[in-house]
Amino acid sequence: MTPPSVRRADRIAGLLVFFLLAGLGRVGRPRSWKLRRIARSAEVRRKHERAERELRARAEEIVRGSSWGPVLRTTLVDTCTRGGGRNLLDQHAPKGPTMDCSMRLHLYFVVDRPTDGVPGGVRSSERLVWEGSGDEATAEIPEPRRARDSVLATCVSEPSEVTLAALRERPGTLLEWTLYTGYHTVHGT
Repeated sequence: MTPPSVRRADRIAGLLVFFLLAGLGRVGRPRSWKLRRIARSAEVRRKHERAERELRARAEEIVRGSSWGPVLRTTLVDTCTRGGGRNLLDQHAPKGPTMDCSMRLHLYFVVDRPTDGVPGGVRSSERLVWEGSGDEATAEIPEPRRARDSVLATCVSEPSEVTLAALRERPGTLLEWTLYTGYHTVHGT
């Protein structure tokens, strides 16, 4: 039987190792305020504006080529999230990004037939889902949200008063076409 003093020393040693490893994981990672400052910089704002223009141009192309009628709502989600940074315990591990900024543009339609009129197909940086039955249908399309643990994030819908619940009340199938792009990455040092 191990004496209580040895068990206590083992627990204390374990806690010290835990805190040491937790502290090492934070060494070299920029603070959130520094990442927010980068995310708000003129360079990143220009990249953000270009990414938004490109997504909206692709959205116009989708609407022109589809037989679904007008988009009933769009939601733009812009997120800059903290990455993993570097691994101090494994010097040969690849350095991960410290921060990634990406954008999603969600287009919402209510249609008679979900796959009718898909313009040239869905690109690899896009996702097409709809509610209802079938292999590719989802149970219920969730409201887009910004990540809570983001360094910087926005989520804006146009028109702002139109909810997905209101769109579900219309006759037909709710369809969501999501366009993705990454526009800025900060690499660890």
